[in-house]
Amino acid sequence: MTSLESLRAARARVDLDRLSANYAALTDYAPVPLMPVIKADAYGHGSAAIGRHLEALGAPMLAVAYVEEGVALRGAGVTIPIVILAGFTAAQVSICLDHELTPVVSTRAQVEWLLARTPGRRTPVHVKADTGMSRLGFASAEIVDVVGRLLDSGQVELDGLMTQLSSADEDDVATGRQLDLFDEVTDRLARRGVRPRWVHAANSAGLAHVRSSHTLARPGLLLYGLRPRPLSPPVEVRPIMTVEAVIALVKEVAVGTAVSYGGRFVARRPSRIATVPLGYADGVPRTTAMATAGRFSVKGAGAPVSGTVCMDLTMIDVTDQPDVQEGDQAVLFGDEPTAWDVAEWAGTNAWDILTRVGSRVPRVYVAGGQIVAVASHF
Repeated sequence: MTSLESLRAARARVDLDRLSANYAALTDYAPVPLMPVIKADAYGHGSAAIGRHLEALGAPMLAVAYVEEGVALRGAGVTIPIVILAGFTAAQVSICLDHELTPVVSTRAQVEWLLARTPGRRTPVHVKADTGMSRLGFASAEIVDVVGRLLDSGQVELDGLMTQLSSADEDDVATGRQLDLFDEVTDRLARRGVRPRWVHAANSAGLAHVRSSHTLARPGLLLYGLRPRPLSPPVEVRPIMTVEAVIALVKEVAVGTAVSYGGRFVARRPSRIATVPLGYADGVPRTTAMATAGRFSVKGAGAPVSGTVCMDLTMIDVTDQPDVQEGDQAVLFGDEPTAWDVAEWAGTNAWDILTRVGSRVPRVYVAGGQIVAVASHF
């Protein structure tokens, strides 16, 4: 395990006990098995450690976006099924087979790539229906033809049928319309004797809309301890990641002193400005709103961001906290403020804030109050 002393004074601390509790809460709430979504490096939490932990907890399968992510999980020792949600290339069909990855088929080109490969071992796939996202997937009228071609080839096994909900966290009515259409697709296939083992539509917000026709759900944000907004199922979870850094310097500045690039912050009173070794390359949003409304938490109190966020550093105002000194911890997000708080200051959402956390920030994994692993790219 990498020594903490050899790493920079900034880290993303990931609580595996909270991950276990969140997974248990979601498992208790959902009426179907769960396929945790750990794409985008497990929403910034570190897919290798998160994937191994979820497998140990009994997750039946995992989902990522791209083939490279699945290959990396196999290299990290994850053995349960892995579904590739977002796409694959012609050359990656064989990679999926070699690493026992299950691709989602959502374009006509992908159908042709699957059928063009050398006959041999059958490829398990999920097929995606477009029920209103207007992104990837087949229209309702296409599904029967697409599935028929795949199954008639003898080279493909239809393991699942899925769709993507566009507004489960915002609009119950729109979600109901999508699910009605998805039920029509499922029924149309069933009338032709096609009944995939896994039928799934529910993301985190969609857990409140799981229907009797569904046999799987794929939560993401809730797993990491944040509830979708404004609509979320009534399940209690806690954030599993805290991004923090040790204050590098506290500097006394006089009235009229400019701080950071562009001098957009000018001290209006004698001030104490603390420099935190976290910048936009580490996940601190570089937006005007963040520079004017954002804050870090130091000793349980909010310290406003002072001036433009830099690539590697952020300055905060600790004038009202005379006891704050160099070596104290400054928290970007965790329990307080939360990733949703940072998202509101920056004008984005919690998914964006979590996945912004840069790879050069060490991930420190904690269980039972002890550090059990450290992951660093350096």
